[in-house]
Amino acid sequence: MSVTLTADMRAIIQAAHLCFAATVSPDGMPSVSPKGTIRVWDDQHLFFLDLASPGTRANLQARPWMELNVVEQLSRRGYRFFGPVTLHVGDAVFEDATGRVQSEAQTSFPVASVVLLAVERVAPLVSPGYWRVPDESAMRALWRERRAALDEEFEAYLAQVEPFRPSR
Repeated sequence: MSVTLTADMRAIIQAAHLCFAATVSPDGMPSVSPKGTIRVWDDQHLFFLDLASPGTRANLQARPWMELNVVEQLSRRGYRFFGPVTLHVGDAVFEDATGRVQSEAQTSFPVASVVLLAVERVAPLVSPGYWRVPDESAMRALWRERRAALDEEFEAYLAQVEPFRPSR
């Protein structure tokens, strides 16, 4: 049984461009991993590129089910998408999905696989912060201000430490 993605779900995914993928490891342990390439495939499917996720890939090979959480940060709302997945390497899905994301990013990068989720169930994610604001416009205004303060705080921290340089 599949779910048809709504315009709101699509807008949240497009605005967020980040999700958290929840899988279960072969030994039964939970695993959550951020994915910055979440996109809508069609009316019933989502996908992301596996850029550097051997753990997620191994988990999905053992148990091909996943939950993706997508939240638009300022609105503090989003969706939980559940369903079975298929992994794609070197096929038409792989080529199309990779092409879409890399074209949008205007760069290329190595892709290990494409993870395609067949959405069978969706649940809304809504912050309890809505208990104290009248609507989404007020929530966004509140979080624009809060986000600016958090960014300023972090910039002050970064000015005091050596710049982060990822190991390669």
